[in-house]
Amino acid sequence: MRKCLTLLIAIGILVAGVARITTSVTAESLLASFLPDSGQLASWQIMVGTDRGGTTDEVLYTIYDGAVPTMRQQGVQSAHQRIYKQGEKRISLDIYSLGNWQQAKAYFLPHRQTQREGAESFTLYNTIKEQAFVAAAAGSITGMAWQRNYVFVVGMQGAGATDRATVKAFLTFVSEKIKKRYQRAARHCL
Repeated sequence: MRKCLTLLIAIGILVAGVARITTSVTAESLLASFLPDSGQLASWQIMVGTDRGGTTDEVLYTIYDGAVPTMRQQGVQSAHQRIYKQGEKRISLDIYSLGNWQQAKAYFLPHRQTQREGAESFTLYNTIKEQAFVAAAAGSITGMAWQRNYVFVVGMQGAGATDRATVKAFLTFVSEKIKKRYQRAARHCL
């Protein structure tokens, strides 16, 4: 009887561990699937060793360091980051999965306001779901959008219309991938 109980407890622990790993891998691979591969946007290539993400605090601390407690408090459940290069230029692209669309919108709005206040150039896009902006200030360009329960952020050093258009293109790409994923899911439910 004692051996059976010990075996059942061990099996329960193993199943719980596998479920946690599977959830983490699934969340990470879903977020990564929304990001462009090398060459999908002009000649931007993924930098080797910069593709990382996950759901655990340990993984998130390796990417975002001290911002993790605030991110968790604001509803971030998982994140993925990828860095791209094109010649000497670099772009970082982060995507966060939050608990629901309300948390995603709440995460987005204060960042939009902060970027607008300090921007030399600021453009709000309602054509990138649900809403997005691209702001330029002090030689860097930041773009951010929210859609469903996701927030995605693009950053690069640069200035000018071409660099702003590049940031917008990355935001649009991610938005379209999210849209297609959920249209496909809705068709399978019919």
